[in-house]
Amino acid sequence: MHLVIGRSIARAILTFSALVAVLSLSAGVASAHAGLVSTTPTDNTSVTPSPAKVSATFSERVSIGVGGLTVRNTNGLRVDTGSSSVDSVGTTVSVALQPTLPDGTYVATYRVLSADGHPVSASFLFGIGSGPIDANAASFSGTGGNRTWEIAGAFARFLMYASALLAAGLVFFLAFIHDRDEDRWRLISWARIATITALFGAAGVVTVQAALLSGKNLSAITDGGVLGDVLNSRLGWSLAALTMGLIAVHLSTDIQNVIASQSLALYGGLATAASFAIWGHSTELTPVWLSTTADIVHVAAAAFWFGGIVGMVMVLRRRGNRPAAPTAQIVSRFSTAAAISVGLLAAAGIALSWNATGGSWNALVSTTYGRLLLVKVGITAGILAIAGYNRSWLVPAIVQGEAELANPSSETAEPAFTDEQRASNWSLLRRAVTIEAIALVVIMGITSVLVNVTPARTAIAGADRVVNQTQTVATGTVNLVVVPARVGENTLHIQYADSSGKPIDVANTLTIEFSLPSADLSAISRQTAKAGPGHFIYTGPELSIAGTWTVTLVARTSDFSEQRTSFQVPISK
Repeated sequence: MHLVIGRSIARAILTFSALVAVLSLSAGVASAHAGLVSTTPTDNTSVTPSPAKVSATFSERVSIGVGGLTVRNTNGLRVDTGSSSVDSVGTTVSVALQPTLPDGTYVATYRVLSADGHPVSASFLFGIGSGPIDANAASFSGTGGNRTWEIAGAFARFLMYASALLAAGLVFFLAFIHDRDEDRWRLISWARIATITALFGAAGVVTVQAALLSGKNLSAITDGGVLGDVLNSRLGWSLAALTMGLIAVHLSTDIQNVIASQSLALYGGLATAASFAIWGHSTELTPVWLSTTADIVHVAAAAFWFGGIVGMVMVLRRRGNRPAAPTAQIVSRFSTAAAISVGLLAAAGIALSWNATGGSWNALVSTTYGRLLLVKVGITAGILAIAGYNRSWLVPAIVQGEAELANPSSETAEPAFTDEQRASNWSLLRRAVTIEAIALVVIMGITSVLVNVTPARTAIAGADRVVNQTQTVATGTVNLVVVPARVGENTLHIQYADSSGKPIDVANTLTIEFSLPSADLSAISRQTAKAGPGHFIYTGPELSIAGTWTVTLVARTSDFSEQRTSFQVPISK
């Protein structure tokens, strides 16, 4: 009997392993939540003379903590001053360089924390002087192991999610559904083991977070500063709530008093569910109250369903040769409670999906998040079909069959079910709940990848939050990038280049004129000095009204001439 259970669990683990490996490799680091918008110097371009600093601008606010921006030469030696900073907008990370660097290729590596708590890291190359850029310098970025750590993070999250939900759901099943027969001790053992493995998964999540944010790989877990920075965040609060919830869940299995045990099981399970809403997408998707509430309800309902299904699998397999009437009552109680949890799960899932996609079909079908969500919904629909069949026909048939067997109405009345039919119904139920349990494990595998993928609404809106336009001018081209292209303070990156795309100096200062014809707002002039060859950066609050602004760049190319270039820049609320 135990061997059969072991095979089922092994199949689920193998299925999950293949799924997470494929999804992690396809999603990869490109699923980062804060996207790189522009760099100074521009990626894969050479500048002269040696720049004073290097910067990277992102599509949303970031923090650096123990991460930041580092610059190395082709010998792998750092050439920055070692103190990264974030601008007042929170989207640009900069680091000063050592003065007068020699000509050659340099690799800049950034490690930042996006607003929802996920680490983002990558690198870009630039050159000093007129020589070619050495692409091999990228090997000194230190980001080569990111993919391995991303996959390790997916496995750690799966272990944490699956184990925590199993523990919370099993103790709820024991406290409110089970008949307190002797086989409860086997379920208690599984629940206790699950609480421990959930904590191991949480430790793995912390390790991966520290490794990705610091770039120190496994040595990060021995660095108190790194661990302190990782835990002094939403992730730390999330794990604190998770630990408290799991302690309550574990204690509920040690207490004989039924009311106390049920209270610990219920509130410990809710605390476990709430812990997952403290860190991740729900903290950034607006309205926050909706995403947070829906997330807690979704996780709590999923915990009961998953833990209850596993509990039912174990009960049905262990009681296969025993009188089935008491078991039929467990099945009936679980079927009723499961129907309620499935309703809550569906309602919360719809709310979360709508919030994550913004109600956009395009966001659902054109983004990695949306496509993964569709796969998850498809598998869930299959499980719901099985569960609906069980509740509508199979469970009533089992209950009726066992009631007839325990209380025959008369010796001459023909029973609705024969012994063979009753046995067949029980066998069918065992197979059905086993399939449900395995499918739920697969869903949690998808979820462990999904939580590290940029939400569809954010991915679609990200393109809208960055204006990136290029125009042809007499000297070649000029590129304008506006971040975040919303009402309020914005950062403008302007880059002049020749016809081959190489940065070219056109002036030492640049005048920027902002006007909004639709609001009869005349030009507001601002001047900015160059940050590098042909590169100008300006940050200011001029774009303070939603609408299509005219941004005109005025470069004085000589004492007697100037070059004017106008861009139409949409600014949203």
